[in-house]
Amino acid sequence: MPAPDAPAADRPGTPWERRGEIGLWTAWAQTVQQALLEPGKLFESARLDRGAAQLGFALGTTSLFWIVAQIEGVLLRGQNEQLRRLVSELSTTPEASRMLQRMLDAQARLNSPGWVVTIAVITPVCVLVLLYLNAAVTHAIAAILGKARRGFAATFAACAYACAPVVLLVVPACGSIVALIWLIVLTSIGMKVTHGISTGAAAASVLAPYFVLCCLMFLAMGSLMMALGGAGQP
Repeated sequence: MPAPDAPAADRPGTPWERRGEIGLWTAWAQTVQQALLEPGKLFESARLDRGAAQLGFALGTTSLFWIVAQIEGVLLRGQNEQLRRLVSELSTTPEASRMLQRMLDAQARLNSPGWVVTIAVITPVCVLVLLYLNAAVTHAIAAILGKARRGFAATFAACAYACAPVVLLVVPACGSIVALIWLIVLTSIGMKVTHGISTGAAAASVLAPYFVLCCLMFLAMGSLMMALGGAGQP
């Protein structure tokens, strides 16, 4: 089990929480580096009375790199056109070809300049809502399991600094998938360290919401397929 929690005032604070001393850019870079390479060190140093600073890190980092990823998608539209032609040439099943074409068309619409401007406007608000929602659900699961030992501030710190992997969104193709997986892993590590709980309890509190979401999506898809099947019968 992790060592007992130090009082909030006795913790050194993460580099981002000490940005007034070491500079904004240096503090951000060091925080991201620690989150990706030394997460235990980062979460152990996080103060539980710096929620506003932690919110600023998560909001700024996620919003910036999400918008940059959308702009990158617009710049790579030429490659999407080449991929569409390649799919048409290689696909031997008309149904599969049409499905892949629709997927590529949807991606192209999401990467249009107008959509990028819309994303830039609404992204900070969406990030704010999703961050608090994620922290609230994760904390609720931890509380149900009896593992929310240090209050919502500890859960919020874990969820906020776990947003660091969104910098990988700018990596083409696999960046978004790696970022999502890494975010989940970091949140679990953060819950373990900030609340002083076991690895299993931390993983359960983080993964439970995703498990519930997957079950709901599975049920929704099953209901939709049954409805479509019933509509197709005479």
